[in-house]
Amino acid sequence: MTPVTRRTFLGSAAALGAAIGLDSLPGVAPRAAAATTGTIADVKHVVVLMQENRSFDHYFGAMKGVRGFGDRATIQLSGGNSVFNQPNGSGRQYPWQLSATSTWWWGSSGETLAQCDGSLDHSWSTQHQAWNTGKMDSWIAAKGSPRTMGFMNRSDIPFHYALADSYTICDAYHCSILSATGPNRTYLWSGTIDPQATAGGAAYDGGSESGLHWQTYAEALQNAGVSWKVYQNASDNFGDNALAYFNQFTSAPSSSPLAQRGMGSVPSTGSTPDDIAAAIRADAVAGTLPQVSWVVANQLYSEHPDGPPENGAHFVNLVIQALAADPTTFNSTVLFLNYDENDGFFDHVPPPVAPAGTTDEFYSGTNIGLGFRVPMIIASPWTRGGFVDSQVYDHTSVIRFLETWTAALGTPAACQNISAWRRQVCGDLTGAFDFANPVYGLPSLPSTSAVISQATANVQVNPSPGNNAMPAQESGTKPARALPYQPNAWVDRLEYDANGQILLWVDMANQGPQATAYAHYSVYANAYRTGGPWQYTVAPYNAATGVDGSTSDYFNIGTNYGAGQYDLSVVGPNRFLRRFTGNATTAGKDAEASTYYAPAPNTGKPAVWFKLTNTGSSTVTFTITSTNYRTDGPWTYQVAPGATVSDYFNAVTIAGGWYDFTVTVTGDASWSRRATGHIETGSVSVSG
Repeated sequence: MTPVTRRTFLGSAAALGAAIGLDSLPGVAPRAAAATTGTIADVKHVVVLMQENRSFDHYFGAMKGVRGFGDRATIQLSGGNSVFNQPNGSGRQYPWQLSATSTWWWGSSGETLAQCDGSLDHSWSTQHQAWNTGKMDSWIAAKGSPRTMGFMNRSDIPFHYALADSYTICDAYHCSILSATGPNRTYLWSGTIDPQATAGGAAYDGGSESGLHWQTYAEALQNAGVSWKVYQNASDNFGDNALAYFNQFTSAPSSSPLAQRGMGSVPSTGSTPDDIAAAIRADAVAGTLPQVSWVVANQLYSEHPDGPPENGAHFVNLVIQALAADPTTFNSTVLFLNYDENDGFFDHVPPPVAPAGTTDEFYSGTNIGLGFRVPMIIASPWTRGGFVDSQVYDHTSVIRFLETWTAALGTPAACQNISAWRRQVCGDLTGAFDFANPVYGLPSLPSTSAVISQATANVQVNPSPGNNAMPAQESGTKPARALPYQPNAWVDRLEYDANGQILLWVDMANQGPQATAYAHYSVYANAYRTGGPWQYTVAPYNAATGVDGSTSDYFNIGTNYGAGQYDLSVVGPNRFLRRFTGNATTAGKDAEASTYYAPAPNTGKPAVWFKLTNTGSSTVTFTITSTNYRTDGPWTYQVAPGATVSDYFNAVTIAGGWYDFTVTVTGDASWSRRATGHIETGSVSVSG
């Protein structure tokens, strides 16, 4: 047997004791483990640690296996540029690594400080300006600096990368509102900003989150008999405890649960991060950790751009180590590490937003959210293994998880504030878990230490880009959780209306038994016409009737809209993309190539099928080529007048379910159909 030492064994104390033949380690008094059920009911504690102001691309765009800089299904900006190639005055700018800046700053201990270069504007107005109704083409103009394009990689934030590699990272987790810290934290703690202004809202912008008086989720837990607490130093919490935005907490008697659990401070030890960690540790060891805990850092350790990631990593590690002080507690706890908003940092994925007129999803006629992607790492025994989960989530998903969990425990705590649309589009985070196969103990993680002082961190620098080239993403994939939708879209037909305008009809669907949740789509006009993107929410497959969820819409490509020319993209969840180009007045008008999913005859596994249709009077030659994922082909098909030919491509057995094909026809260079996406099987797959 290989000797086990403290240097080589970084699991739980109980596991270490077992490895060396002891029932327990000296000084560690294990509590009896509860019987497990293989369900969410095995969770005994949920800890929510929301940090500050980082976008997903800013932190994890360079990480392998996530939807980052290597994304092959991005939207296109006006003029044909990639969304990564943002306008910068008369020039353009790609994302650039902050530690490769031409203007650098060094700390007294030799640490690099470009990460604490100060906050960019992230108000309601500039967040919406950067979003630009979904066009995503105004980041630098909105934020006033190319710093918006700055990012970090594994060498800059090694602890964060190691944590994600050990547990599960969500790469379609969005902040809740295209706005600032306060409104996003209001969503986390209550599920809404009160857009109809019926209870002190609308708390839509930074500074508007005070005097609120609708029910928070902490009160829902209190009413359901679920224990809860906020761990904070109330004198140094950076204003990040959103319960303090609500009158019922600010005016609560000091003896009330709202005051004691929601507004109180942890005992002081002289250092805010140590205070909080010590309080969590004491409760974990004593077996008194509440069922639900919110953890609020101070400014220096919050990862706000004034408080650098090194300090944030140290604080997160302190919380993890505090929970792990008692193995029984640690092995029954879920830690959600998320970020309130993106500051002003760039992210390339357009957030799903509600169609016009959706109740509780508009303020002053403008979409509230979802906001831009932010990091979310879920650390628990049921999320070990370096997974990526690409289901759409937002801050209300944390409440949704707590709703699902408390219901499973028989103490349901419901939130009445989350909009119906948000409940459709955003999941409850349970898809990230494998409750039947927990992996207990603490994984090996890099050591951390707080290295940047308050005085140093308050020195704000203004680094300028040291390069301007598309950054590389780490090679490799991650195991990927199954997703609850199967998106599809195709051109249904060309038709002329009563005014002689040419209408291109596009169908969007959510198909088959794997599609159990609503899917969001946006349609972009890449050329020839203005307007859009247009937003759609498509229902899941109806198992009772066997009918797919679907919707359709038409796009005018006639006079003043391209005069027959068109170039449209449909984007959806998990890198789904369809692109349709052509001209209603040229030869390709009689050709169509649509996609569907069905078993492959040779394997019985789901495959992507192409139906090639010729409605003209001459034979059409179709060619299908594969870009990415496979190297064979191309495939050519002769389709007679009035005929249809179908063929399938194994994606599950060849490329982990991923596919990327383009169909063209001879005699019309303007016509093409691109189809890229992933086939869901209900099982773990790999990331694209």
